[in-house]
Amino acid sequence: MRIGVLGIDTINETKSITQDITKFASETNSVIEGLEWQTASSELKAEALENRIRSVSEKILIKNKESFIKAIEAYDAVIVFGGSKKAVDVLSFAQVKLLFLPISILSDRSLGYDTALNEVVTNVLKVKDTISSLLYMKQRVCCVQLPGEDLSDLMRDAAAAVDGLVVTGGESVWMHAADYLREKDQKGVTYSFLIINESIQPEQLGAFLQQQMDLDFKELLFDESQCMSSRPTAADRIIEKNLSQAVYEWLKNADDTKELTIENKEVK
Repeated sequence: MRIGVLGIDTINETKSITQDITKFASETNSVIEGLEWQTASSELKAEALENRIRSVSEKILIKNKESFIKAIEAYDAVIVFGGSKKAVDVLSFAQVKLLFLPISILSDRSLGYDTALNEVVTNVLKVKDTISSLLYMKQRVCCVQLPGEDLSDLMRDAAAAVDGLVVTGGESVWMHAADYLREKDQKGVTYSFLIINESIQPEQLGAFLQQQMDLDFKELLFDESQCMSSRPTAADRIIEKNLSQAVYEWLKNADDTKELTIENKEVK
């Protein structure tokens, strides 16, 4: 049996899962390979599977979907770490058994989410401790940019945890943020957090808000690597363990294509 492993916008801490895949391969004399995108040749290249899964951007997958489908059809089974519904829809056209694992820092029903939320909130609260302890004559705004281009659970939950406001869209809806800041100012709260994603340029939002009122605008940018940690939360450790068991059972039973889901840390 030839097994491929493909990572799409995945996280680093998936060692338990890769160990169980390797365990199955050893028990059944199967060949297992990690798939890595080669930018220069625009193709997926097979490499020896490592504990850390090499990740490719979903944007690259969608742009080069024919190449991805052709490459994975050379396998008996392919395990996909991460990817949104768009990735699932694209890869499902391939004539090969697929197992999709819910791994993402953006969705609250995914491995990696709880750790990412903890990292973001911890670092934003450090900023809050600093700015809330200083007297300032005008509103101080910390604009926190998180990964992704769509409204995500990470944005909503981070905003709720730090008492901030999620900001989306363009100038037509940014006036709501300006009203929010004025209201905070009137209440005597001289600092605020605005949570955005990569679809918004912080400097453009800042320039718009500064036209509406006198404020001090700072940016706090998080890329995907800054949302990860070498010390996953307890919740993510439990989810990873349960995913590992589910992957092993799927391989052992030679099941058909399946998309795993997570509910209350349990894998369905």
